Amino acid sequence: MADVTAILTAHGEGVMAGLSFRSLLDAVGVARADGIDVEVLVVLDNPTAATAAVLAEADRHGAAVATVSYADQGKVRNHAVGLAAGGHVAFLDGDDLWSENWLVDAYRLCAESVRTIAHPELNWFFGDQQNLYFLPDQTDPAFDPAFLRVANPWDALCLAPRAAYVEHPFADRAVADGYAYEDWHWMLETYRGGYVHRVVPETIHFKRRREGSQFVQARSRRVLTRPSEVLDFAWWQEHR
Repeated sequence: MADVTAILTAHGEGVMAGLSFRSLLDAVGVARADGIDVEVLVVLDNPTAATAAVLAEADRHGAAVATVSYADQGKVRNHAVGLAAGGHVAFLDGDDLWSENWLVDAYRLCAESVRTIAHPELNWFFGDQQNLYFLPDQTDPAFDPAFLRVANPWDALCLAPRAAYVEHPFADRAVADGYAYEDWHWMLETYRGGYVHRVVPETIHFKRRREGSQFVQARSRRVLTRPSEVLDFAWWQEHR
């Protein structure tokens, strides 16, 4: 079993998918140089011709490649976890980038506890939105878990034990029915399940924001995350 499975998911990112794959390989190289066994997996979901062409030779760089037809990011990630042989899993979207130290430092933090989920210290947004977001650490005394009821302080581009994904698979996206934000729901369920969300110092994820993205579409339609006990006031009265 590998220590980590690094997974790139792609659909319609075109040239950006190649840059993301290069970023993943750079981080994999740093981790392997530190003695970490990393498996590389690329999962294409209904890829456009341009995206498929950019990643056509991913296998020559040691990646296993799978093609699916879900048109649902949560289902794609669940499928990828089923293919992963690593004890930990790290996701990267096809238009985002990792700092080179991400895999090695995130894995070292997670190795300290089987219930740790690692997040970057900083999200650097580029494209149609340009700003910085410093992610909170759940163990910080200043962090109020009640914040989880109104917003998602983290996102799915984390490094987590594979067991966390098996125990808490991503919910289906159903924007037409009023549900999305499957990553927020996953954070709620892993928090409820006893996983601890930690920040890895001096790591960055570069995340592209663009008009028409699934996140932007969901926000514009004012959809909700799926129900979770963590959203119920009665649960907080019992567990705080």
